[in-house]
Amino acid sequence: MVLIARASLRPLLFVAALGAAFSAPAQTAAAGARSIRDGIFTAEQARRGKIAYTGPCDRCHGFKLDGASDDPDMLPAPPVAGPKFLRKWTGRTVVSLFEYVRTTMPSNNPGYLSDAEVADIVAYMLSSSGIPAGSDELRPDRGLAAIVIEPASD
Repeated sequence: MVLIARASLRPLLFVAALGAAFSAPAQTAAAGARSIRDGIFTAEQARRGKIAYTGPCDRCHGFKLDGASDDPDMLPAPPVAGPKFLRKWTGRTVVSLFEYVRTTMPSNNPGYLSDAEVADIVAYMLSSSGIPAGSDELRPDRGLAAIVIEPASD
């Protein structure tokens, strides 16, 4: 009888886990979290990010950040700016983007970039996506987990 009860709980646990997974981004946004549109980086930081992006990033992601490789020997990579990029990351936090870039990029030498360079590059990616600059720099030690990525505004 106990085995039957456990077996019948599996579908319910699966449905509960699935529901939690799909509602997590909505819960993050609903919790009054900050938005990428709240001026989370400076224009100067985005300028530094453009410089840092050149070389380790643009070979794969393109000079225009559109995913079109600038190196004919490289395969195209996902865009890292613009509406398609923002849609992919919508509902996630800036810390998840920062950590993804920090730990996986550049793909041929992950961890090559310093935390400051990654923060500057993320600022450049957001700026190139039409996100407005503010008066505070984006820094990994300043609550990036509370900043939600939103889609491009219409």
